[in-house]
This record gives sequence, structure tokens and C-alpha cells, in this order.
Amino acid sequence: MTKDKKLLYATSLIIFAVFFSSLFVDLGSSKIVTALLLLPIAPTVCWLIKKRVALSINKKEVLFLLITIASIYAILLHMSGIFFGYYRNPYFVTPGVFTRIVIPLAVIIIGGEIIRYVLLSQKNKAVTVIVFLTCVVLEALMYSNIPGIRTFNQFMDLVGLTLFPAFSANFFYHYVSKNFGPLPNIVFRIITGLYTYFVPTATAMPDALLACIKIIFPILLLAFVSALYAKKQNFAVKRGKKGGAVITVITVMILIASAMLISCKFRFGALVVATESMTGEINKGDMIIYETYKDQNIQEGQVIVFLDNNNRIIHRVVAIERIGNETRYYTKGDANDDWDVGYRTDQDIVGLTDIKLAYVGYPTLWLRDLLRGSD
Repeated sequence: MTKDKKLLYATSLIIFAVFFSSLFVDLGSSKIVTALLLLPIAPTVCWLIKKRVALSINKKEVLFLLITIASIYAILLHMSGIFFGYYRNPYFVTPGVFTRIVIPLAVIIIGGEIIRYVLLSQKNKAVTVIVFLTCVVLEALMYSNIPGIRTFNQFMDLVGLTLFPAFSANFFYHYVSKNFGPLPNIVFRIITGLYTYFVPTATAMPDALLACIKIIFPILLLAFVSALYAKKQNFAVKRGKKGGAVITVITVMILIASAMLISCKFRFGALVVATESMTGEINKGDMIIYETYKDQNIQEGQVIVFLDNNNRIIHRVVAIERIGNETRYYTKGDANDDWDVGYRTDQDIVGLTDIKLAYVGYPTLWLRDLLRGSD
């Protein structure tokens, strides 16, 4: 391995390690700390790694195109408040918000895109993957608002609402940076990411729905821009592109479905069975897909998901009692000797179990135990 390659690998791995470890540390303000780290790292990367690639002659055209699309996206997203409603924006720009949030976010965007462009210019597949993961982590540090991942619930919120959209967005950013340089990405991200701090009202769109939009939009944009500026290629390459498009569509569908299930904000949600109270039909480590409860008819013997001290419990209904206008549901775990203490009402019920995926939840249980062990 040449000296230049060793330097390239070492640089990319160190940068990834620094920011990945930051996800699990309470930094106070992850935005400010990440921006401060990038201030010396970005110019150092430019100084250490000199090689650059020739950019497409369409770079200026793409820049103006992305400015237009970003502006339309921001306007439409804000106008969604006509349907979802508006509320007073608590982050509307003030001197404090500008210094604590807007400037750090701008620094992260600019520094991250510079690092992305420099490392992608080396045309090294391993480094391309490392810088992709680094940029995903930077996105999580920008928007997660989690003061260090310490619990399993924090991790799942990060995955569903931040990491999935970040993966999708960075496929697009990688393509643009590689072909048209860092400037189009910088301008596009500043418009779409910072416009919310300059409007006095914010849309009440649910976070889970916004996460799904953030997954879909970059992939559609990638397909549009790549098709618009694709060079003429032979038939074999075009066939390959069709296969790649199918894979991309499937990947996006999986990401969207996963985000929707993890968020538990849509018709269906997903839960991992973390105890042995239902051993037999539903075992520890299984994942269940449940349908959100909307006053459906519940029968004795049905397995339901209900809230108990803000915890989601998966147990079977063993008796139903109607007293006046109130319906009381008595529940029990199949492996438990006694019924659960008390009873549940319609307000406690979250969903009705629909599908069981055996063993699928074990990785999340291992991760939960790992996070508990780090407390």
C-alpha cells in the first residue's frame, strides 16, 4: 500500500471515528461541538489530500436548478401548514438562535460537503463508503437533538426519524458532489435545512410523515438530475441502470416502510418482544406488526398492545367487562400464572397484533442490552 493510500485511509477512518463516537456522548450542544470540530478538520483534509477531479461542464446549470428546486421544496413544505396547521416557531431567528443553531448548522453543511468532495475525488471505493457513513453521522448530529444516545428508545428515534432520511439524502449528495462539486449541495442544503429558522410560524406536520418525505424526495431528485444530465451510453450500460433503478426503488420502499413502522405513527407499527411473558405463541426476540387501534371490535383471546406506565405491553385479552359506558379489558401474558394487575380501557389500547416475525427483533435486543450496559 502506498503512502498516499495509507494517509487517505487513516484520514477517512479517523474522521468517521471522531463523529461516530460523538453520537454516544452528551455534548451539550451537538451542533456547536460538531461545527467546532469541523473548523480545523475540513481545511486539514484539503491540505493533506491534494487530488481533485474534473467536474461536469453543467455544474453551474445544476447549481441554479437545485436553488430553484430547494426554494420550491421549502415553500411547499411550509404551505403544508394549511392542511396540518401552524404554530408559533420557537426557533424563529434571534441573535441567540443565529449563533447557537444557524451558524453551527451552516458550518457543518459547508465543512461536511468540503470533506465529502475531497475524499470522493480520490475515487476509492472503500473511502467512498466511509465518507458516506461519516456524512450520515454528521446529518444525525445536526438534526437528532439527542444529547448522547444512552437508551434504546433514543436509538430507535434516531433510526426512524433521522438516520433513514440521512441515508436517502446522502445518496443524492454523493452523486452531486462527485459530478458537480460541493457548491450545489451546500446551497441546496442551506436553503432546505435553514429556511425554518427564518419564518415566524412552523407547520404542525407529524415528524414521522416528514421523515418519510425526506426519504422519498432525495431519491426522486437523484433520479431526475441523473436522467437529465446522463451521458449517452451503450445498451449494456442502460440495462445495468435499469437493474440499479429497480434496486433503488426497492431500497427506498424498505426504508420508508421501516421508518413508518418504527415511528408507530401510521396505521401499522412494529414492536420487539423484550420479555418471556408471552412465550409460546409470541416469543422473546420476535417482532410483531400491529394495527393501530381505532375502536375496532376486540374479542376475548385477542392479543393486543396497550400502554402501562408509558410502556407498550403485548398481552392477551382474557376477559371483557362492560360497566355503563366503559369497557374494561383484563389481560394476561400466556406464560404468566396471574392476570395483569387492574384492567385496560379503550384509552390504554395502542393496537391489535397482526403479524409475527420470528427472531427478527434479536439484534435490537442485543443493542438495547449493550446500551444499558454503557449507562
